[in-house]
Amino acid sequence: MPSEAKYQRRHRERLREQGRTEILLHLPIEDVKTLDRLRAIQGAANRGDVVQALIRQVTEAGNELKTP
Repeated sequence: MPSEAKYQRRHRERLREQGRTEILLHLPIEDVKTLDRLRAIQGAANRGDVVQALIRQVTEAGNELKTP
């Protein structure tokens, strides 16, 4: 197994040990710009932190997530 693949596998294992995972999102550029503006306002370290904060806001507001 190439060293890059080993590194990636170990990275994913460390994330799982922390109760976390990675996702890849394909978003319109305008949505990414919005995430970046929110990141700057919140002083967040990365876009993932912004997404996590948005999810927390929705669930804490008591809004139910509905499936289409």
